[in-house]
Parts: sequence; structure tokens; C-alpha cells
Amino acid sequence: MAGVGLFLALIPYALSANTDGEEDRIVIAPLGNTDFEVIQGTNFGAAEYWCGAATYVERRRGWPETTPIYVKKPEGPSATAPGRKSVIFTTAPTDVAQAPSGLTLSVRKAGAMRKSAVARRYCRDAFTRSTK
Repeated sequence: MAGVGLFLALIPYALSANTDGEEDRIVIAPLGNTDFEVIQGTNFGAAEYWCGAATYVERRRGWPETTPIYVKKPEGPSATAPGRKSVIFTTAPTDVAQAPSGLTLSVRKAGAMRKSAVARRYCRDAFTRSTK
């Protein structure tokens, strides 16, 4: 019976939506001080690309969650990983015309923008398929 109690006590920890491991496996290539490439992984969609962008900005660069992230080059052939697709993002959109972000999540238009905190929310959607 003691084993059952321990099992029940650990259930909340097992059900938490920690995505750190999945985020760490996203391949991201820096392309300068403000540009970076998120390389497509298995079953990648727009949510995974935006999650990768937020991961790079917040966890790998240590920038604040208020940092705006822009699609510089929409999904297409990778600049650093031959044979793979990627999206190039930037935090300095000086040469990128800003596009209306709208309600549709996409990485198919240059200039689409999300704040890092908003992009971070897609990590839970991408890896746990919940909006905890």
C-alpha cells in the first residue's frame, strides 16, 4: 500500500508540462548578432519554429521575453543544413518589411512578428498539445 501512496503523490509531477528537453533538441544556427535560423525537425510546423525562436532569444541569448522576433526569410531551404528546411528569424528588422501578424500562426511571410513571450507559448502547444 505504501507504494500506491507514493505513486499517487508523484502524479502531479508526471503531468506537468515541462518542455525543456524538447526545446533543447531544436536545432538553431546563429547567423550573426541578431539573425538566426531554426532548422526543421520531425513534424515541424509554425508552432515549433516560433518555439525555437523564443528558445534562442530567451534561453540561449538571455534576452528579455519582451523582445520582438520577426520572420526574416520564410520557410525554405536551410542556409546552414543542406537538404533541410528552415526559417530565418531576426530581432532587428531593419531590412524586413513588417507584415500584419493577424490571428493565423504562420512562418510563410517575411515580416511576421511575435514577442518572445507569445512565441514561448507555442512551445507547450508544440510539445504537449495542451495550453496548460
